[in-house]
Amino acid sequence: MLQNTGKTLVRTVTRRGLALVALAAGAWLAGGCGHRQTRRDVYMNLMTPLQQAEYRLLEAQQKPIGIRLAYLQGIEVYQAWAEQPKKTQEAILRREVLEGMTPVQVRMAWGEPDGRRDVTLPVERAEGLKRVIWDYRLNTRKSDSDYERSVCFLNDRVLWVRQSG
Repeated sequence: MLQNTGKTLVRTVTRRGLALVALAAGAWLAGGCGHRQTRRDVYMNLMTPLQQAEYRLLEAQQKPIGIRLAYLQGIEVYQAWAEQPKKTQEAILRREVLEGMTPVQVRMAWGEPDGRRDVTLPVERAEGLKRVIWDYRLNTRKSDSDYERSVCFLNDRVLWVRQSG
C-alpha cells in the first residue's frame, strides 16, 4: 500500500512540477511580449532578491493574504505602488514605460536593468544635470551591445525609450 502511495505521490508531484514549469515558461514569455503583468509582478520588480525569496516562502507556506500584505507594507513595496497615479499604474501593468516616468516607475514596469550607464555630457554636468541610460537585455546572447530596450533618464525622469525588435 505504501509503495502505491509513493508512486501516486511521485506522479502527482511530477504533474504539478510540469504544470509549474509550463506556468513559469508562460510568465517568462509574457514578460518580453508586452502582455499585462499582475500587481504581484510589480511588487517583485521592486523587491531585492532576498525579499523576493521571503515573499515566495510566504506564498509557498500559503500564508493568508493579510500576512503577505503586511510583509509588502513592512518593506514599503505596497506603498510605492499605491501612491502611483491610476494612469501610471495602468501603463505599468501593460509593461509600458512612458516619457516622464521616474526610475521607481520604470522598475515597476520592467524590473532592474541589466546595465546602467552615466552618459552625462560635461556641459550638462556643469548645469547640474545628470543623464543615465538603463539597458535591458531580453535575449541570452553575451554581447555587451546586444540590448533590445533602453531608457534614458534626465534628472530621474524618462527622456526617451528605445526598443528594437
